[in-house]
Order: sequence, then C-alpha cells, then structure tokens
Amino acid sequence: MKNQIYVSFFICFLFASLAVNAQQPIAHFDFEDVRVERSVVEMVRGETYVPKEVFGYVKEIVENIVYDLEGKYYKQVKGVKGKALLLDGYSAFINLETIYDEENDDKLIRPIPEIENGKFTVEAWLALGAYPKNTTPIWSHRRPISEGSAQGYSLELDAWGRPELKVATKNGKTESLISDQPIKLRKWTHVAASYSDESGMSLYLDGKLIGKRSIEGGYGEIFHHVPVSILIGKSRVPARPTGTIRPYGTESSHTYIDGIIDEIKLFDRVLSDDEIYNSFKRNSTSEDPELPLRKLPSGPQSPGIFRAVNTTLDYYPSWDAPWASGENADIVVQFDESDCKFVFWRGTSYIPSWVTENGIHYNNGFNEGWNDHGSCEPMSDKKAKYSSVKIVESNPARVVVKWRYGLVDVLGSFAFEDPETGWGDWTNETYYIYPDMTAVRKDVLLSNAPHAAHEWQESMMVLSPGQRPEDVLEYAALTLGNIEGDTKTFSWEDEVPPGNPREPKDKSAQVINTKSKYKPFSAIRAQDIDGMDVYAGEIRRDVSVFPWWNHWPVAPRPTDGRYANYEDRAAHASLSHWFWNEYESTDRSMTKIMLCGMTKGDIQDIIRLNRSWSNPAEISVKGAKLAKYRPDEKAYYISEVEDIVFVELNGGLNSPIVNPAFVIKNWGSSKIEVTVNGTKKEIDKNLRVGYKNTLQSQDIIIWMRNDSDNLKIIFKKI
Repeated sequence: MKNQIYVSFFICFLFASLAVNAQQPIAHFDFEDVRVERSVVEMVRGETYVPKEVFGYVKEIVENIVYDLEGKYYKQVKGVKGKALLLDGYSAFINLETIYDEENDDKLIRPIPEIENGKFTVEAWLALGAYPKNTTPIWSHRRPISEGSAQGYSLELDAWGRPELKVATKNGKTESLISDQPIKLRKWTHVAASYSDESGMSLYLDGKLIGKRSIEGGYGEIFHHVPVSILIGKSRVPARPTGTIRPYGTESSHTYIDGIIDEIKLFDRVLSDDEIYNSFKRNSTSEDPELPLRKLPSGPQSPGIFRAVNTTLDYYPSWDAPWASGENADIVVQFDESDCKFVFWRGTSYIPSWVTENGIHYNNGFNEGWNDHGSCEPMSDKKAKYSSVKIVESNPARVVVKWRYGLVDVLGSFAFEDPETGWGDWTNETYYIYPDMTAVRKDVLLSNAPHAAHEWQESMMVLSPGQRPEDVLEYAALTLGNIEGDTKTFSWEDEVPPGNPREPKDKSAQVINTKSKYKPFSAIRAQDIDGMDVYAGEIRRDVSVFPWWNHWPVAPRPTDGRYANYEDRAAHASLSHWFWNEYESTDRSMTKIMLCGMTKGDIQDIIRLNRSWSNPAEISVKGAKLAKYRPDEKAYYISEVEDIVFVELNGGLNSPIVNPAFVIKNWGSSKIEVTVNGTKKEIDKNLRVGYKNTLQSQDIIIWMRNDSDNLKIIFKKI
C-alpha cells in the first residue's frame, strides 16, 4: 500500500513538473549577467586583420549559455525587472550563433534556441531612443530571401517604430503582420508575437492583441545545411535607410536598435491572450527608462566673457563612444552680453552654428560641389575626417576661428578631383567675430576650377531630437530686406513661399524668425548680390510645412539625403540660399564674404549694419601713412603709425558707422589711450582692446560700440 502511494506521488510530481516545464520559455534573456572581458591582442607587424581587445557576453538563463554581445557601446541599465541592456543604435547587438568543434568531428559545443513544429511566441520589453532607420529585428531567426529561400521567423521594428511579425512559409513566401501604431519613444513597451499553423499570426502591444491573421502554406522551417544565427538588435542584410531621397548618394548599411531591451523570451508554443496579458502586467512599470537626454550641445552658460574656448562637447554616451577625438576637439565662442554662442562641433562636421539664448541652432552652410556619387560637402563627411577647426585669435576685441574642410561625398571622394595631382576641392572659411555677435565669413574655395558650379550658402535650422521645424521657427520664418530699406516677410503657414521672391528688389539681408529673443541674420554686400531663393523643394506639408531631413547632423551612415518623419533624431530644415559674386579670385581660388550673426533688433538694424559694411565711412588719418577698410574682416587697417594717431571717419545715411573695429599694425606691446569726439574713454565693454602676435609684428585691435555718421578718434601710446 505504501509503495502504491509513493508511485502515485511520483507520477503526480512527474506530470506536474512536465506541466510546469511546458509553461517555461525555451530561451530567456533577463540581462542580469552581462560581462565584458579584455584581452591584449597578439599581433605582429605586417598582419592586417582588424584587431579586437574588448569582448562582450550575455547569458541566456534557461540553458545557461553565454552568447556574444557585439558593438562599440552597450551598458547594463535599470530594466522593468532588475537589469536591462542598452544598445547604442550604431553597432551593438546580440549574436546567437551555433558553434561546432572543428577538431572533434564538428561536435556541437554551443547550440541556439530552436522551436519545434513551427510553433512559437516571442516577447520582449523595449524602450526606444529613436526609431530604426530601416527594419531591424527584436528577434530574428529568419533566412533572408536574398540567400535563395525564405525560411524561419522574426519579430522586427520598421522605420516608423511599428512592430512586425514575419513568417516564412513552405511555398516560398514571407508573410507579414504589422502594427498600425508605433511604439512610443522613451517609454517602456511590451511587444509579443506568436505563430502556429493552426492559430496563425498574432501580434500584441502592452498585453493587448492588436493584429491577427491566418496564412497558407505552413511554416517554412530552417534547414541546417547552412546555419542561420539568431540576431537581436541588428538587421541581417544591409539596406538603404527608409526615406532615402537620392539612392545614388546613399550606401546600404546595417540597422540597429537604438534603446533598451529587457526580458526577451522565446516559447516553443503559442501563448494564450491571457498569458501574454499577465506577462505584461507582471513587469509593467510607470518609471521612465534610463535613456540619456539627447540635446545638441553648445556648452555651459556663458561666464560673462567674450572668448573662444577649445573644448570637447559631449552629446550622449552611445553617440560619443566611437569618436576617436579626445580632448579639445571642438570650439565654442561665448559672448559676454548674452548667452548666445557660436559653436564649431564635430557632430555637425564643424559646420558652425549660431545658438540662440534658448538653445536654437542655426547655420549658413558651406561650399558644395558634386560628383557621380552625389553631393560633395562637409555634411557628407560623417566622421569629420576632412574637417578641422582652429582658434586664430581670441582677445577682448575680436575672435578669429578658421575652419578647413574638403568637399567630399559620403564615400570620401572629392569634388572635381584632378587625376594628375589627386587634389580635389577644399575650402578655408575664416570667421572674424566681434563682441556685438556680428561676424564676417570669409570663404575661400581652393579648386582646380573655382568658377565651376558650386553652392556657397544655405540657411539651415539644426534640430535636436524632440524638435520639429515648427518648434523653433515662426511660420513667418523669413524676413528679407534690401539696402534701400524695403522689406518683406514670408510665411510657410498656408503655402510655400515662391522659390524666387520678387520683393523686395535686390534683397541683400535676411533675418530668420526663430522662437527666441535673439535671431540669426545674414547679409551680402549690395555690390556683390546676385540673387537668392527660397528652399521650395522636398517639402511634405502633411509632415511639416518646412523641408525636413535627418541624414545630418550626427548621422554616421553614408547617405546624403533622408526625409525626417518624426522628431526622434537630430535633423535639419532649410529656408533659403544666397547667390553672390566673388570678393576676389585667382586661377586656383575664389573668395566670397558675407556678414552673419545674432540680433535682438529687426531687419532695419541689419540693413543699417549692412550699409556700414557695404559702403563704409571714409577714413582719413594723421600720424600714420596707410589706412584702408577691409570688408573681409569688417575692420579698418592702419599701418606705419606714430605714437599718436588721429582718425576721422566720415559717413552718412548710406554710410553709417556701426560698431567699428580697427587693426593697427606693428603697434607693439604699448597700452593705448583712446579719445572719441573729444572725450577720453575707459577700456570697458563699449571699448575693447586686444593684441595679436604675428611673425612680423604685434598688432593692436580696437572695437568700439558706436552708431553715428561721423567720428573723430585719437589713438595714443602710453
């Protein structure tokens, strides 16, 4: 009798155990066990393979098998339950690959999870930092059709953030079930999908069934004559980004999950609706995921000093990680009377941005050429390989920054490259920046054919993740003016403005109407202007009333055009182009100059400033042999001076004096006493003095705040 009780108990226990095991997943990644190992590479001179010294691993906890965690940056973070895994969106993924012992009759030493009889359920928790640029898997054990046959299954995300279940069938099809709604960014979302020949395909979001369909043909299982790995977080096949505008200027690349993954489970059966809902409820959380803030950097608040500073501006860890830049990679110009900045950052390939007091970024573009592969410009130089910046001057009166860049396509090939010399187009842009947030952009194109077609300017908003063009721009985004004072403002609210606006005639100044106190402006000398246009192409008014792309900035993949559909990534929007004639040229170069900066005034203030630059007040001097105005620096140059120099500026309505600057050559280290219209002035914020050392001399630079038609000044050595 006692033996019968023991046998009955054992049978009950056995069936209970089998029932419990039947409920368990066949694979489970909880990301509690993630580790990194480092090994010094043994490599001799002459070997050319790509060395690796850092190795990542993650454990699957049902079979206790360790799989490879690849990529430049990944991190354990807080999950919905315990720890989770952050993937960088650029290189990080998990690779579940079968390993055989080649020296022991190909004995299996690391298997991968396999479903049986074509039945499965996959579930995972996700918190996305950005939507994928093309379809990428949460879990993929599917052979792509490009390998000759459709086999297996996958749970993926498309470029709109919509979960999609794909199942290969025996009759060679790949069937799909896709969500109508995207996953919310920066929020935890539970995604699940299941399939069997009997129940068909099912898709769930946050525990709710959102799609179901039956298919014909039966599950197309994977044949093992060629193994297929399981990928988590990386597309199996390279592809161009969804939204590519110019395929010839875009290379195919892999797509990665940008965000956090947790509690990934695979079952070899179909879970019921209640089971999936209970799984969701079990780990549901209202806490925000541990995703770092993504905001285009411009440095800390200004300390009240006008200066240029070498620094390295961090964006967020996943993006920062692969950059081989180190300290002092970037330059920030700070101003002492506002928190506006002028920023040269590697994330924009050093295309410099004026940044408003509330963090809105704007730039005037760059030089652009073309070749068979598309646009050749610093925007295409994704890693800033051909772009660099240096501080030339930084003193209380003036800052000078030089930006040098190659006109290259996304593959690094130059525009108009000479086959004999190997030299293509380069540009040296030098910015002469003054305390009143005005600057001259001196743009020198170095080319085998400088008169060939090039683009020299584009008015662009640079957007942080979370910003749409409408968030930073008024609908009436552009105000234009000419040197006579005629103006007109153009709005995008109801329709795109005309591509070639007729009014005002001979326009030469513009203000960008950002949602800020200080607004960007630019101007062309009246004698140089050759027209302008409004950026009227590539606009999708159902998405944004402004043209909007995200292939730049901070995007490392080789593409020169991709539409933005969401504000999930850094992006840019364009408003206009200036066209104007050269300031000077040679057989191998062409120089153009423009005025730019920030203003809290209106277009009439910029017109008056442009008059002072286009038609400067005449200068006469005593105590010096030479004096002339340099529009490429917005400064009067005085040379061969005595100890006292008398300066008279004679202007008028069409030649006003607005915050003039002076460079006195070979002044030496002597201090200076300045008298303006008979009054001795103190060196302060309205009168600033700096020194510049060259190989030949020590020059003094003076900047003064003044708005008048006539001015008498005495410069005296003391």
